Amino acid sequence: MAEHSVNLLDRSQANLTGVSKVVTFDEKEIILESSMGFLVVSGNDLHITMLNLDEGKVELQGTVTSIEYNKAQGGDLKVKGRNIMNRLFK
Repeated sequence: MAEHSVNLLDRSQANLTGVSKVVTFDEKEIILESSMGFLVVSGNDLHITMLNLDEGKVELQGTVTSIEYNKAQGGDLKVKGRNIMNRLFK
């Protein structure tokens, strides 16, 4: 896996590398699996504008309010992702 980096510009555009998986996403939260652990990006109007998992690159736009690394097991985050999907498809 490539080196991991997070580049945030004006809290509205982020470029990330070292990403291996998108666990879940919606307009308020994006959960990614990276070479440094799970990364939770929270905010408003979040959108993934570029995704290339072969190269480990993700670009996103929106208003970023927090970026947090989480050591939770993948299963815990996947349950959270299913809850988000359940809310979207009700």
